[in-house]
Amino acid sequence: MSETDDTTPERDPRLPLAPLDDIRLARAMTLQQIGTIVLNDLPTADEYDPVGGALRLARLAEKLTEQAAIIRREQGASWTEIGKEAGVSRQAAHDRWGSAVEAWVALGRHREEAPDFTVAQLDSWYADIDPERPDAVSSGLPSLHDPAARRAAQDQRDEARRLHAELNTYPEQESDAFNRAFLATGTPEHAARRREWAAVHLEHAALLDRLAQVEPLAATEHRRRARTQRSLAQDIAAGKATETGAAA
Repeated sequence: MSETDDTTPERDPRLPLAPLDDIRLARAMTLQQIGTIVLNDLPTADEYDPVGGALRLARLAEKLTEQAAIIRREQGASWTEIGKEAGVSRQAAHDRWGSAVEAWVALGRHREEAPDFTVAQLDSWYADIDPERPDAVSSGLPSLHDPAARRAAQDQRDEARRLHAELNTYPEQESDAFNRAFLATGTPEHAARRREWAAVHLEHAALLDRLAQVEPLAATEHRRRARTQRSLAQDIAAGKATETGAAA
């Protein structure tokens, strides 16, 4: 290898941060918004709006708690653990923040399009307040300086998108398999067509299992749906599901 060779991947500022760092960055942005409102909302002007200012802070505070729940989920915490930390039950925690986590997953666990630029701005903003912390935000985002981690995270997002696209093809596949089994009713091919119908549901289940691996925050739901597909396949294979649509 020559002295000029360098196998270390270059940092690509276009790549998103790893999901945990991405949501941490979102939280830092919310904290900056809160700080700006606090600093600008002192009662020094005739136009001072205490009600409006309080409502803006309340909305941002709720956003901050949603981001905190997403962070804890990205760190692997269960809803039981999050509920305990919040002083509520598992169900109450899920009811309050579950939709925010679902929205985060639907976004591909990514929201910040220009993370390097945003981090630099936030570092500068915090440094103006506390010069002793010139890297207040960037120091807490490991993947910012780890090209391999950013690439791996993006590969996982791409795989999730690919699997979701494939998942969308299964309703049509299952409908086609059902129709073939229905048309074969009373013929020697009927048993084979039912096995094919069951096999489609098993493939659907396997795809959901793979999706659970690349979308860990939604893994419970993916695995629940996979169990449903396997149950349908068993019923079809056992002759319990009929071609009148019981397994649709």
